[in-house]
Amino acid sequence: MLKKLHENKDLVREMNRQLMELQKIIENMDEKRGRIFIEWLETQNKYLVWEETFDPSYLRAYKRSEIVLAHFGFNVGAEFGGMHYAVVIRDSSKNNPVVNVVPLSSLDENETEQDVHKDSVFLGTIEGLNEKKAVAIPNQMRPISKIRIFKPKKAKDGVFKLTSEQMDLIDEKIRRMYTKLRKDPENRS
Repeated sequence: MLKKLHENKDLVREMNRQLMELQKIIENMDEKRGRIFIEWLETQNKYLVWEETFDPSYLRAYKRSEIVLAHFGFNVGAEFGGMHYAVVIRDSSKNNPVVNVVPLSSLDENETEQDVHKDSVFLGTIEGLNEKKAVAIPNQMRPISKIRIFKPKKAKDGVFKLTSEQMDLIDEKIRRMYTKLRKDPENRS
């Protein structure tokens, strides 16, 4: 049986030192950022507890093009964070504890397709989801634990999907950003 952390006095001492340091850092954050970080700590604490007994087979299988609502966390720098929709880019069986996603965002009312960053993909509206114009962010593509997914969780839950055309746009952007592959000879880029 593995020893618990509290049984190692040196680790407990270091943990307390780091927690005190973290508290100082949080206290010096601006209020909005501090609130977001504290909310993330609450979520992270839940994940640490859930992780002990997490069994992905109780969740649904996720299919390419399905949209999930997931918490990307509180991250450093320009890494994508917070609660956002994302599109599944590769099928993930019930037993797989992770799913590969591309985060989605939406344009503000006064923004147009021309305002979309060159590394993002304008998708237009997503049928049934909301009336907002959506954008995929392939440069933030990543695997996430299924623990991070808030919905859909079960096979009976409603699912929103991107169209084949929308997925093709994302695939093409990923191909251009991350590979040296040329388009198929009939559609040379």
